[in-house]
Amino acid sequence: MRSSPSSTQLVSRSTAKGRRERRRAARRRIPWWMMVPAVFLLAVLVVAPFGVSIYTSFTELNQYTLTDWLHAPWVGLANYVTALTQGNALGASALQSVGVSVAFSVLTTAIITPIGIVAALLVNKPFRGRAIVRALFLLPYVIPVFVNAIAWRLLFMNGWGLVDQVLAALHLASKNTYWLIGPNSFWAMVIADVWASWPFIYLMTLAGLQGISQELYESADMDGAGVFRSLFSITFPMLKPVLGLAVLLSTLNHFNNFTLPYIMFGTPPPPQADVLPLNVYVTSFQTFNFGLGAAMSLITLVLMMIPAVLYIRSLRLGEDMT
Repeated sequence: MRSSPSSTQLVSRSTAKGRRERRRAARRRIPWWMMVPAVFLLAVLVVAPFGVSIYTSFTELNQYTLTDWLHAPWVGLANYVTALTQGNALGASALQSVGVSVAFSVLTTAIITPIGIVAALLVNKPFRGRAIVRALFLLPYVIPVFVNAIAWRLLFMNGWGLVDQVLAALHLASKNTYWLIGPNSFWAMVIADVWASWPFIYLMTLAGLQGISQELYESADMDGAGVFRSLFSITFPMLKPVLGLAVLLSTLNHFNNFTLPYIMFGTPPPPQADVLPLNVYVTSFQTFNFGLGAAMSLITLVLMMIPAVLYIRSLRLGEDMT
């Protein structure tokens, strides 16, 4: 007959079991204290400046009230009304700049998307010299934005710029087209940004193509599907999430592009190229109307959040349907 365990053994077993449970609980406990440095930096670098911007947008903060900015006159929503109707003394209103930025970002993305997709499809399959072609395709993307802007500013110079020289030689335009002022400034900005940014869509598409299994194409080939049928039945549906993200990021990047128009046109820019980020800069640091500039920057933030929220909602709807 097996003897029953003594009370001492039962106590020791329960004690050991309690220790094991406490160890498991300690391992499962989240070490919140490790997040303190990151939260502190986030509060200092993001939350605090954002709060100051919100406060500034409701005040009449300028070069005269800057020394005592905490006691700047409170104007409420007047800066937002001024931003959408009048703007600063040197440029257009925020509403006009929104139109320019939206047209610029949407048009540029619409042009570079098919270019990037075609380039990715061309170098997706192995061929001799593919590595060299891939490297050449990335060349416009690795050039710094300010270098690209300076180069295109020289190319679009009136009279002696290469663009005017070529167009005049082909009898398509005169040497006095004036790309950097007037209505043509918008198209000069679009052309310069298209040349510099299409490799981004190319990279995203190429990454998506690498993730498509070759077995799908082999099965389609056995079923008698041609190249175009496989392209529209396999490639494009599989690339839809990647292309959606690429188009969103590209649109937001173009909408928030400051360096290219700033270097190409200077300040104040032509009204046709007065994008919203450049308008915010002129308002804040050339006319020194910091309250109006803060209101414009918050309007920019809200506008940039709209497509991002719509994209995230579309992803969640897709997950719910699957």
